[in-house]
Amino acid sequence: MRTVLALVAGVVIGVVVWWLGAPPLWAAALAVPPTAFAVLVVRLPRATDIVWSAAPPPPGSISTSHASTLASRLQEAAEEPRRYRERFRARLARLGIDASEMPDPKELAERLRRVE
Repeated sequence: MRTVLALVAGVVIGVVVWWLGAPPLWAAALAVPPTAFAVLVVRLPRATDIVWSAAPPPPGSISTSHASTLASRLQEAAEEPRRYRERFRARLARLGIDASEMPDPKELAERLRRVE
């Protein structure tokens, strides 16, 4: 129905341009662009609709809890060097990380607390 109304509007534009003195061929040629635009607007109404969506989740909620857990474990490991050598260095070696290049556990724990 709305497409028919857009086409009728195009015919009206053509008739008005013809009535103002343009030859019928020019009146039709001048009526085509506004008619095509009107048909496009009528046929694609969803392109201009507002899309409502929920707000994104707060960033870092999961990473913050992991960082705080790791920071507390590193703090415990700093108090017990044997635990750091046995647990963390072995796990870091399995990941391919050279533990000798990393800062000491206290400094690493402090950096992770800043991430929170």
